[in-house]
Amino acid sequence: MQNNHRPQLTLKIMFYAAFDVLGIILFATGVMWLTREQELFVRGFPSSTWQAVAATLIGLALMIWAAAQILRQLLHTAVSKAGNGQ
Repeated sequence: MQNNHRPQLTLKIMFYAAFDVLGIILFATGVMWLTREQELFVRGFPSSTWQAVAATLIGLALMIWAAAQILRQLLHTAVSKAGNGQ
């Protein structure tokens, strides 16, 4: 019989998810300015190509880092539950 358990949402995972959302917003803002030269959320940001490229790269890096941390936390939780025999 398979033992399917739902991953437990922890405070750390929610913390990393907030950083993931921030990365998504930065990435989308930068890409929107680079493609259409329009601000997405904050009026006046980005105001130059340099700021748009920086927002895009920082947003992408933040998304990758946060997603990796979320996966790390989920894997850690799964391994600790498997070690306890649950």
